[in-house]
Amino acid sequence: MNILIIEDQPLYADQLEILCEKLGYTVVACCPDAFTGLDAFHRHHPDLLLSDIHLAGDVDGIDLAQQLNAHRPVPVIFITSLRDAETFARAQSVLPLAFIVKPFTEIQLQRSIELAVARLAAAVDGEEEKTDFTERDLHHQNAFFVKVGNKLEKISVADIAYVAADGRYCMIHLRSGRKFAVRIPLSELSGKLSEEVFVQSHRSYLVNADLLESVNLTEMTLLVSGQEVPISKGYRETVLNRLEQL
Repeated sequence: MNILIIEDQPLYADQLEILCEKLGYTVVACCPDAFTGLDAFHRHHPDLLLSDIHLAGDVDGIDLAQQLNAHRPVPVIFITSLRDAETFARAQSVLPLAFIVKPFTEIQLQRSIELAVARLAAAVDGEEEKTDFTERDLHHQNAFFVKVGNKLEKISVADIAYVAADGRYCMIHLRSGRKFAVRIPLSELSGKLSEEVFVQSHRSYLVNADLLESVNLTEMTLLVSGQEVPISKGYRETVLNRLEQL
C-alpha cells in the first residue's frame, strides 16, 4: 500500500509518516502543500491519500482531492483541526474513507488507516478490481487468467509493471495504470512469474526488469514504466546484479 501524505505542520507530518511505516505501509512522499502534493501524486501513483484540509496556499485539501479525482479517483482520509459543519459538508463531497479531527491519538489513526485498507481490499471499481486468484486459475506461459466478478480476465505478463504486497493480497500494477487486487501472497505469486523477467526490489515489491527505465541510488527508487517503486537495502545488490545481466 503506497500512501501519499499532505500535511503542512511538521509535527503532524512526522507523526503520520512514522505510524504509516510502523504499520508496514510505504510513504511515497510527505508534502506541505497542494502544489507539491499534486506533483507527487502524478509521480508516485499512490493507493491512499492522507491529507490535512487546511493547507498553506490557495488550494486546500478538499480542493486538491477534487482535482485528483478528476484525473484518477483516489481514496482519501482527511485530517483536520476544523470542526465546523461547512467544512465537514465540503469534505463529504469527495467521499472520504475517514475524517480524523486533530489532535488525534495513534490508535485513532491506526484504526482509520486499517479500516480504509480493508475497504479498499473489498472495493470493486473501474481501476481496481477485486479478484480471486487460486491454484485452479488458468495459467498460460505468457499470461494469467484472474477471476474478476463473474468472468475470467486475461493479464499478459509483459503488461505487468510491478506487484506490491499488502498482507493477504497483492496489487498487480499494469503498464496501462490498471490495478488488480488478488488474493495471493507475494511469495506464491512470484513463483508463477518468470525469474528471468521479474526481480524483487523490496520485501513487498516485485518489478518487471524488462520495463525498468532508471535507478535512483540516492533515493533508492526504481522507475518502472513511469511509476516509482522503492528499493530496500537488502535487495539492492539483487537489483544491480540483474541490471548487469541486461
